[in-house]
Amino acid sequence: QEKGSTFLQLGSSTEQQLQVIFEVLEEYDWTAFAVVTTLFPGYEDFVDYVEVLTDSSFIGWEHRGVLTLNLTDDPEGTRLRRQLREVSAQIRLLYCSREEAEAIFRAAREAGLAGPGYIWFVVGTNLGGSDQLPE
Repeated sequence: QEKGSTFLQLGSSTEQQLQVIFEVLEEYDWTAFAVVTTLFPGYEDFVDYVEVLTDSSFIGWEHRGVLTLNLTDDPEGTRLRRQLREVSAQIRLLYCSREEAEAIFRAAREAGLAGPGYIWFVVGTNLGGSDQLPE
């Protein structure tokens, strides 16, 4: 970085990300989905915005519920795997931190929920910025 130079990184808001995701869902006629969140700050706004997008649309969205995960006090991931298996939708909108996403996807792989037939959209403004990509 040169002396006096400025580095500016822009990211899209959660609302912008959701708008694009819903356009993709509509394009592929994927109308049934579930929301999976952690207690990461902003999760309530995320859930509210999903409801705004589905309620104000002429598309017949089939919102199959919200699963809010608490990743503390489950070091083995047993409860997490069980909770993820209970979600009936193959399309899942996930809102969490990067570290939480790694734990959730590890549990999803172990539960057989990360292979063909399952589509995960990870939403958040804090997911990038690392040289190491999660599996």
